[in-house]
Amino acid sequence: MELDSLDELYENALMMANGESLEYRDLTLEKVDWTHPEHTEYAVFNEDNEKVESITVSAYDDVDDLQDFLDEIADYGPENLEDWTSRGEEL
Repeated sequence: MELDSLDELYENALMMANGESLEYRDLTLEKVDWTHPEHTEYAVFNEDNEKVESITVSAYDDVDDLQDFLDEIADYGPENLEDWTSRGEEL
C-alpha cells in the first residue's frame, strides 16, 4: 500500500505491512514489527536516516494531533533519538 498523505496513513495504519513508509517533511515514518498487532507502531527517521522517535499512530485522537506532533519533531530537527528525547534538559 503506497500512501501519499498523513490522512491516508492515519486511516490505514493498521493495514500497512511492516517496512512500508511515508515521507512527511524531512521525516520518514516506517511501520515496524510490534508484538501487539492492534497497535500501529512507527519509527520516525530524520533526513539522515537516524531514528528520532517511535510513535503509536492509533494513540492520537485524530490526524491533526499526529501532524502537530510530527511538525514539532520536524521543526526541532533532531540529530538522533537522544537529541530529541533530551531536548529542553539543562546540562
